[in-house]
Amino acid sequence: MLFTMADDNSEIKSVGSDVDRRIAFLVVVVSIVFFRISNLVTSKYIETPPRAASDPWRWRNLFVSWIHAILCGSWDIMCFTAYPEMLEDLDGHMNYFTYTLVAFSTGYFIYDALDMFFNNRLLQDWGVTLHHIIVLICFIYSIWTSYATAIVCVALLVEVNGVFLHARKLMQIFQFSFEHKIYVLNKYINLITFVIFRGGPISRVFYEFAYKCPAFNLPLRGVFIFLTVAMACINVILFWRLCKSDVLLTSRRKYVKENS
Repeated sequence: MLFTMADDNSEIKSVGSDVDRRIAFLVVVVSIVFFRISNLVTSKYIETPPRAASDPWRWRNLFVSWIHAILCGSWDIMCFTAYPEMLEDLDGHMNYFTYTLVAFSTGYFIYDALDMFFNNRLLQDWGVTLHHIIVLICFIYSIWTSYATAIVCVALLVEVNGVFLHARKLMQIFQFSFEHKIYVLNKYINLITFVIFRGGPISRVFYEFAYKCPAFNLPLRGVFIFLTVAMACINVILFWRLCKSDVLLTSRRKYVKENS
């Protein structure tokens, strides 16, 4: 079996046996429906920006992703505020507040993967597809086993940065100037939160998978370490693209403007 208890850790603090999976599955379904409705409402009541007229799907997809980031980022911060002891027992801590957060976010990623599938975007946006596969493997495992839920909550802290990352792209779609004060402020907050809320959580998740989680045997530990490293690589590439676009190219544009 991939999921086995270590002999000397029979008293793992997870209360997974007390968690009703049916609640998680219900939340997943509700989440899928919620984000689908959000997409439909966006399509019907928010006019597509002129810059997105050639590809309205991408604009709606980005806007719904922004909604997910706001909701889950806020929810996740509340989890760690209400239950700071989570940080001392990431593999074993469990309660319905964190459990349903993981389920709600799982519903979003299932919805988004389906949205990409039905709009023939899985191969075109292969990086996003790869990201979703990694996320869903980890999240569904946590829901099904009721284990390592707090570790998933650490991983979900990336959604705090997602608020500013998606806002950046939305402002570009709405044709904000690169020199606009709001764009510039968001640009720096995005870079700072990227390091804190992506680099930090991914590093902690790697540590937990590599050195903690007594219920993991060697093959399962290897799988999750591999997935975490893959996620880290995706984020390193994304961070380089952000720095290149928002720091290097911006400085170059400013230099050319001042010397023209």
